[in-house]
Amino acid sequence: MSEKRQNNMQGAPPRGGGSPQRQPGRSAQQRQWEAQGGPAARPPLTKEQKTERERQIRRRIKEKKKQAKLEEKQRKRREKELAKRRAQVARQRKKQQARAAVNTPGGLPNGQTPQRVTRSEARRRRRRRALITAGLMALFIAAGFLLSVTVLFKIGGFRVEGESVYTQEELIEAFGYPVGENMFRFKIAEAEAQMAEKLPYLETVKVRRSLPSTVVFLVTPAQERYTLSAGSKVLVLSESLKILKSVDTAPEGLCRLDGITAKSTSAGHTLATGDATSDELVDTVLAAIESSGLEQLTAVNFSDPYEICLEYAGRITVRLGTTAQLDYKLAMVEKTLEDDYFTDSTTGTLDASDAGKTVFKQG
Repeated sequence: MSEKRQNNMQGAPPRGGGSPQRQPGRSAQQRQWEAQGGPAARPPLTKEQKTERERQIRRRIKEKKKQAKLEEKQRKRREKELAKRRAQVARQRKKQQARAAVNTPGGLPNGQTPQRVTRSEARRRRRRRALITAGLMALFIAAGFLLSVTVLFKIGGFRVEGESVYTQEELIEAFGYPVGENMFRFKIAEAEAQMAEKLPYLETVKVRRSLPSTVVFLVTPAQERYTLSAGSKVLVLSESLKILKSVDTAPEGLCRLDGITAKSTSAGHTLATGDATSDELVDTVLAAIESSGLEQLTAVNFSDPYEICLEYAGRITVRLGTTAQLDYKLAMVEKTLEDDYFTDSTTGTLDASDAGKTVFKQG
């Protein structure tokens, strides 16, 4: 047997499944791997080897970041130098153009050559000028308004135009803005509504500013025209149905309104029933009566909107039916009552519900 064969036999594991001999330089994990028949591969790293490997990886990453940062810094420096050189070249070119423009006929004193303005640029310039002008005008108007409401146009006096049962002092007190207040501090509509409510015997009240310092009151007096029962009280109303006052006994000579109920009994408010249909009916009938000129009416009954009744002189009941052709019906009633047949003692019922004819029944 040759010497090489003997050496191989000496290094081979013993037969019979015996465990391999321990070889120096191999770890227990490597020997277990070979004993299980695994392929000859690189053995796993130890903990110290893994730590060293991770340290080397972190070091290489850190070096790469440092190198990238250095390259970025150099790139920015190159770009900055390039921009600086470009700016220098642009300035030199501009100076050359300025020198050339000065030597050119028609050149401007600043060394620039006049450029032709296009239509679009001209429109833009006009638009900018218009916007600037509008802005300045708005600013001036705002400043003027601010001055007018803070410094200028103080109320210096009052003037009353028209007849009134109230004194000028009462009108001023109801107005609420004494001498010294600004003329534009109050709203006219609110001031008129406030005065009409506080002063019920004003049929109409208008407030006007007479610059620079006078407030004018245009007033018309309210006349007592109707009465309306409201529980134990009686409301006295004007021709426009404005509530003038509340009394215990109805004054004589006024027309009584029956068949409706006032929603509010406060003086200074306009009569309202709370029902739009009823309010419209009352306004329509009373407006037609006022237009007809029919006098000596003592009552108007709205209990039945399809059978409106009037009481004439407290003696004759006038039946009008519905509001259809109401003006014509009232004209026929007025013409009929002018007949000599009707005297101061005539009583009965005049039926004018059928437009075009009237039928009187005495009794």
